[in-house]
Amino acid sequence: MDTLEKGRSISEISNVNTSQVLIIGAGLSGLEAARLLREKGIKTIILEARNRTGGRIWSVRSKTGHMFDTGATWIHGIYGSIPNGLLSNPLWDLTQEAKIPTRGTDIYDIHVGYPFDGNISETYNWYNEYLSFTKEETRMSSPNISLAYYADLYVKQKNLTDKQQHAFYSYLAFTIKFNEGAELNAIGAKNFLSLSSSHYGDEHIFHKTGFMALTDYLARDIDDIRFNQVITKITYNDKIVEVRTKNGEIYQSSFVLLTVPLGVLKAKEIEFIPQLPQWKLDAIDRIGYGFFEKVFLVWEQAWWNSTNFYFMGMSSNPNNVRYWVNANKWNDKPVLIYFLAGQADFPTRLKDNHDELIEELRRNLQEMFPDFVVPPPVETFVTHWNEDPFSYGSYSYISVNQTYEDSLFLSEPIQDRLLFAGEATSIDSYGYAHGALLSARREVTRLLYGYELLPIKNITTSQSILITPLTILFIIQFIFLSFFYY
Repeated sequence: MDTLEKGRSISEISNVNTSQVLIIGAGLSGLEAARLLREKGIKTIILEARNRTGGRIWSVRSKTGHMFDTGATWIHGIYGSIPNGLLSNPLWDLTQEAKIPTRGTDIYDIHVGYPFDGNISETYNWYNEYLSFTKEETRMSSPNISLAYYADLYVKQKNLTDKQQHAFYSYLAFTIKFNEGAELNAIGAKNFLSLSSSHYGDEHIFHKTGFMALTDYLARDIDDIRFNQVITKITYNDKIVEVRTKNGEIYQSSFVLLTVPLGVLKAKEIEFIPQLPQWKLDAIDRIGYGFFEKVFLVWEQAWWNSTNFYFMGMSSNPNNVRYWVNANKWNDKPVLIYFLAGQADFPTRLKDNHDELIEELRRNLQEMFPDFVVPPPVETFVTHWNEDPFSYGSYSYISVNQTYEDSLFLSEPIQDRLLFAGEATSIDSYGYAHGALLSARREVTRLLYGYELLPIKNITTSQSILITPLTILFIIQFIFLSFFYY
């Protein structure tokens, strides 16, 4: 029986670890929360299931000495965001603060490989027209209709030829499927168009030394991070939260901030006592969680002469369009990265048929660059986030079953003791690393000023100005949720 169920106090239990705030997960949101709380003198302990920090940000040094960003790869834009009340992307601000070397590229820098039966500019115009068409069509429709449905409707009304349809559907998969990590028939059109936005501009920023340089920077001054701490049970009431790990350790805290990926919550790897409220469970179930993997191919030297950032390889099935990223563009290394997204056969293709997959990718590159000879790569590396027991996938997306309020419900605390952060809890920056960062700041604001961990008398004028946008967002969310509850 748990110590909370026995009614014993912390002082009566000699083997219990205590802190003011216990943070579950040393990914971007967990590290940022710990850093901000530390700055205010709040004691925290971070429990991390892995043997490293970073979570779904993981930079790996390859056998040939190249740095592979196996998870999050780039910062999505650097400019301001009116919805979030920010002058610039907070990840970009942190990158500059940490003095991490970077390189940028435009998101529309695309090389379209042979054969492409269409004009890329014309296809891009159809894509934008389709988004406007779908937004208008969904104004009075059910949210449970997919993007794929409206794509078919648009094509029919537009009366596109077979070749034009192939080009349009290929570009649609290239832009949305690979961004969301899900098939178009799984993405809810109405809420997708209402909630999704990169906000920060069209430039992608890369960390030359790997994206993990950012989480390393956040972790450098955090005093207490405990690794290999797999959480099995969380028991809570309106006064205290108790956390148990797989190796039998017990932690108690006034507040627990849970930052585990949505995939872990969906897999029910953690037992909650009492069970989470039904509205929370429903949100966990309805929010989409995508599959996104990468295959890194390394050569002794770059055999291609294209300086484009993206390579789009065509396929007879437009849904199987090939998505390549030219790593040579930002790190001057002979590396191409192949993306797979939203496909149910990931485990089989990536694990059981590795050599066949690599040869298939070679053939695709040969078709894209017919004037070159594509040699066998000297090294390959394949990610397996789908099978990772501490993520079970990549990042969240707007599913056809999802309601407008689900991200807010996922972020809502339980009994003012158990708090939630992470990219999936962000209503308009879900799936993005900056969404994870902003969610941490939201919950720290809640802890410091909503739950008064920082007494009001200690707030300086500069601090008040600093938190104003987040505080306003917190108040808006509170009113929004109150409306739906009552």
